[in-house]
Amino acid sequence: MKKNVIFVLSILLTACASSPKIIVSPTTAPRFLSEQHEAEFQVDTVFPIDFSNYDDSILTNNFISFIGFSEQGKLYFTAKGIKNFNLYVNGYNINTKKICDQENTCIDISTITKNGKNILYIGNIQIVKKGDQKTETKPFLKLQIPYPEIIYKPTNIGTVDYRAFQLVDSIINAEVQNGFPGAQLVIVKDGKLLKSSSYGNISTVDIFGKPVKKPIPVTNSTLFDLASNTKIYAANFALQKLIYEQKISIHDRVVSFFPEFVDSKKAKFTGKKYITIHDLLTHQAGFPAGARYFAKISKPLTKTIRKKNSKGKIRYVIVVSDEVLSPRERTFRLIMETPLVYKPGTQVLYSDIDYLLLTFIIEKITKMPLDEYVTKNFYKPLNLNSICFEPLKHNFMLDEIAATAITGNTASSTDENKNLRRFLIHGTVHDEEAFHSMEQVSGHAGLFANAESLAVLAQVMLNRGGYGTIKLFDENTVSLFASQSYISPSYGLGWRRQGAQNYAWAFSPLADSNTVGHTGWTGTLTVIDPKKNLIIILLTNAKNTPYPDKKRSAVKTEGDYYLAKCYGAITTILYNAFENTDKDFFDFMLIELVEKKYAMLKAIKNFNNSGYIKDLRALMDTVKSSAKHSSKLRAFLKSPTGKAIEKKLESIK
Repeated sequence: MKKNVIFVLSILLTACASSPKIIVSPTTAPRFLSEQHEAEFQVDTVFPIDFSNYDDSILTNNFISFIGFSEQGKLYFTAKGIKNFNLYVNGYNINTKKICDQENTCIDISTITKNGKNILYIGNIQIVKKGDQKTETKPFLKLQIPYPEIIYKPTNIGTVDYRAFQLVDSIINAEVQNGFPGAQLVIVKDGKLLKSSSYGNISTVDIFGKPVKKPIPVTNSTLFDLASNTKIYAANFALQKLIYEQKISIHDRVVSFFPEFVDSKKAKFTGKKYITIHDLLTHQAGFPAGARYFAKISKPLTKTIRKKNSKGKIRYVIVVSDEVLSPRERTFRLIMETPLVYKPGTQVLYSDIDYLLLTFIIEKITKMPLDEYVTKNFYKPLNLNSICFEPLKHNFMLDEIAATAITGNTASSTDENKNLRRFLIHGTVHDEEAFHSMEQVSGHAGLFANAESLAVLAQVMLNRGGYGTIKLFDENTVSLFASQSYISPSYGLGWRRQGAQNYAWAFSPLADSNTVGHTGWTGTLTVIDPKKNLIIILLTNAKNTPYPDKKRSAVKTEGDYYLAKCYGAITTILYNAFENTDKDFFDFMLIELVEKKYAMLKAIKNFNNSGYIKDLRALMDTVKSSAKHSSKLRAFLKSPTGKAIEKKLESIK
């Protein structure tokens, strides 16, 4: 009997000791972020609910779900004429006496929040009797819940296997030592910044293409050319907000904005008048992948007028040059005239033209340039100071920006297009259409940012539309844009989707099917996994490397053959930081990488190039440096395969 009493008592003491501490303080909810922006919340509701809006299921009126993460979370209450009520958060009963006694209250619920969906219950609301009320205001209880924010977590988290981070660090650092230029990597899990790392240098060469004697290291603040990641962080965010505000619909037709958008009489494929915003976002509008407008606008825009006399003979000829049109205006005209290459809605063809056209639509609706709109509505309210178009015009210095192509836009030394840059591209957008045709501001390319800024925007998507007390759009809008295209499961509305492993080559096979993100030609990657509450941002300047052959006949540069640019291996290792693995697992993955890299080098002709070989050398360097603490890696180096790889690398030094 005595043992049973002691046992029960110990349980009660343990329960008391582990009871979460909930802080209640007299605080008013934030009202204004700035003169231009009023604070908004993911939950902003008032009790008791008026019967005109009351659900007759009854209990559905008492429960509220909200997005939250452990170690953060606040509830703001405003109570007038409320005597008492029941409050539960994730099953924990919270004393409401102070909430009722004080008009404005903030409750810190960081000790009871869960990662993902959290549940709140409010019920049994008791109103102060009329004779006891100090004011004649109708009694009410107002609840406001901010969105989660990213918090820095410096201490080790027990559920994270940091060996994954160490292996990625070892691989990318070895790649830098073997010719890869630079990179940034940010990992956010459950609202916590687990990793923010920088590697390498902003450029491998100077403006003349000569090796840099004193390279400038990449820092966490360095800006990278995002290439096609611009699509999601500029154009998509703009459209998501405009659709949320009902200023546009995905079903709106392009011709409703631009009546001149019609098929030509000789068009092989017709249907321009039916093309919608949805068709453009899902890359099924009928456009070709590109049209090289930058080459066309370099030619003088002329029109010949022939004046004839009464006998039908030419009296004189006038050549008119319409030089008053800007490159953007001329590009717009060319887009209007671009013929379709397939019937809209019948297939998917990834096309930058879709987003060039979306840029003009956004600017027509907002009546302002795209860069001004996204800065005013997203980057500035979120206090993101390291993201912009045209960074050199925004007081960024060259040593704060990662350079891209060493020899400019052309991959061919015989290309005669005078409009192409043939020198180091540094501080300006790499993409030809963005630079020449769109004057560096476009929805398809042109945005520069660091990885930490992008992580905040990615967190907005995980938060279902907001960040802190900033609401950009709602959960329905996020779901709409992340939903699967009916033609291709790897496409959402602008976002690329994992689907049934359709984008595993970049996101990793371990990513959930609802994972969204994008890649960029310069070497940038976004992964947003809503099931795991995981964000991976990898930015590189992989194009800041020479071509594998002296003729520059290939589209790929050496940097394209490194694992940091191939994405999938890096993301797969990172995903395993959140899986249960034994002590040898990461060593086996490293061995697999080296063995298969060597096997493909022997089997596939295109892989027998300087970039691929340099990356193989980097992987072997990683094995050697890690072998000090691994018997498995030491055994591999002594194996026939390990010796064969070493021999191969020694033969091409």
